[in-house]
Amino acid sequence: MLSDRDALLAAIRAHPDEDTPRLAYADWLDEHGDAARAEFIRAQCELAAAADEYGGSHAMYEFLRDRYHHGLLTTDWSRIDAGVHRLVTLETRANELLNRHRGVWEPPAGGSARVRWADRDDDATRLNGFARGFPHRLALDEPTNIKNAARRLREVPPVTLVAHHGFSAKTVERLAEVGLTGWVTGLDLRGGCADGLRAFGHLPAAGSVRRLTVRYTDAPATVAALADAPHWTGLRELDLSETEVRADALEGLLAAGRLGGLRRLRLRGGYDWRPDHVRALLAADLSALNSLRLTHCNLDDESAELLARAPALAGLRDLDLAHNRVHGPGATELLCSPHLRGVAYLGLDFNPLSGLDAGRLEAAPAAALRLLNCHGARLRTADVRALVRCPRVRTVWYLDLDDNGLGVQGVRELVRGCGRWCPPLLWLIRNRIDDRAAELLANWKGASGLVALHVKYNPRLTDTGLKQLLASPHLAGLGALGASPGGARTEAQLRKRFKHREEY
Repeated sequence: MLSDRDALLAAIRAHPDEDTPRLAYADWLDEHGDAARAEFIRAQCELAAAADEYGGSHAMYEFLRDRYHHGLLTTDWSRIDAGVHRLVTLETRANELLNRHRGVWEPPAGGSARVRWADRDDDATRLNGFARGFPHRLALDEPTNIKNAARRLREVPPVTLVAHHGFSAKTVERLAEVGLTGWVTGLDLRGGCADGLRAFGHLPAAGSVRRLTVRYTDAPATVAALADAPHWTGLRELDLSETEVRADALEGLLAAGRLGGLRRLRLRGGYDWRPDHVRALLAADLSALNSLRLTHCNLDDESAELLARAPALAGLRDLDLAHNRVHGPGATELLCSPHLRGVAYLGLDFNPLSGLDAGRLEAAPAAALRLLNCHGARLRTADVRALVRCPRVRTVWYLDLDDNGLGVQGVRELVRGCGRWCPPLLWLIRNRIDDRAAELLANWKGASGLVALHVKYNPRLTDTGLKQLLASPHLAGLGALGASPGGARTEAQLRKRFKHREEY
């Protein structure tokens, strides 16, 4: 007869997508003197629930974790966003507990260096290879060793299988032989994997796979493998952002009908994408999507307009269109779209955005936008003026204007347009900011709302300008100043006041 503990663990294995058995196990741990493990499970379950709901705060949290990690952990988010503050608090505490107890909580994977628990994950809900309180990522470097590990592995909840040295039909055959195909809920693959995906997809167990990431491989062969196999029906996340999906591969993906039910779709396109390909993508069932990334897809203004006018995208919380060919008219459509009112993160970095329509932007109503990335977007002074006067942009608390060639006039329009409002996190790296521009920032009354200001790599900004920023009464509440000081004294002032880190 199973003990209470064994019965609870069996329920977790039987219902890997549900938190109720895990939380019941946390209660049992509390009652039996293991409060740390119980707290860890609850914290990770709350993080995972936030990821599943994928509200605006989690979309921001995910971006910040990926691109602003040091700032994520050191910024006082209670001043900015209560949701992000809660997620950071959970992550920090979960990491503290895991670092202290990993040796006890992580069971042996199989006694082989080629079958081991993987530490790294791109998803913060799976901290250090754990998800919802249990090890979740298994690195399989050599499938011949899986037989010896199978019994131990079946004792832990289902996992994401990591295979960074190829994933073959033989690997799938060996997993099936030892009864582990149904134990896999995610795949993170690199290199040649088409044969393995095709073989796995012909097994009913593929219907339980929720997350598929494929990197650095032949996109047409990968997409063909997904199309040929009948059981890839349960996917919720498809990430091909590190594999070039050219037009023919996209057409195969659409023909396979594998996009219905997806919550997250990440594609790196090719130079041969055209508006018709975007039109075909939007004709698929995208109603469940909350996250869409289309980078390097050769998207132009017509493509942006198609996205802006798509009712099917009303559920999006983040839209990343970095490294495309969207100009001012297309960006204006996106920023004014009634269907994208729920988008909290809009990534337009490395698009030539000059030529924004100031009149239309000024009429765009406020919505959910919290983060706008215009890094390297070739913005002119007039575009800065149009952006910061737009009601939809004036809800933003993270504004990236890095690498736009902005000088004194651009900063003047920024300050004038914002007035007494300012985004708490402001990026002005690699522009043409000099000491006169720094003086404008230092005298800006609205800057009292700044939490972090980043002005590194502006060669014309000297220690004279930095001292004005440091002395400004409007910046007395500043929590971080990312700068490139020229003298040791200014560097010492920065380190003393901000615990200055080079990562800023």
